[in-house]
Amino acid sequence: MPSDKNEHQLLHELMLENQRLLTENNELLKKIRKASLWSFWIRIVWILVILGVPLVVYFYVVEPYFTSLGSSFQVFQAGLQEVPGWKQFYEAVGGAISTGE
Repeated sequence: MPSDKNEHQLLHELMLENQRLLTENNELLKKIRKASLWSFWIRIVWILVILGVPLVVYFYVVEPYFTSLGSSFQVFQAGLQEVPGWKQFYEAVGGAISTGE
């Protein structure tokens, strides 16, 4: 009957090894899940930065210059119409000239 005892000891050792491997596997899976969650949120923040920074720069840096120069640009454009040859050049490059008629 010593062979049965050896089989039981062998099964017991295999079950303990299996339990150890399952525990190790569970810890690794938890680490992988944690890393994937961090990766997900970092990607979301990165996308928001990529999309948000140009909008913030436009609204807080560039747009005030456009609004302050808007009326000045129209005055400048009207002044350019008085330059000889500008009207023909502007029409040649595809610009639309308002004649005011």
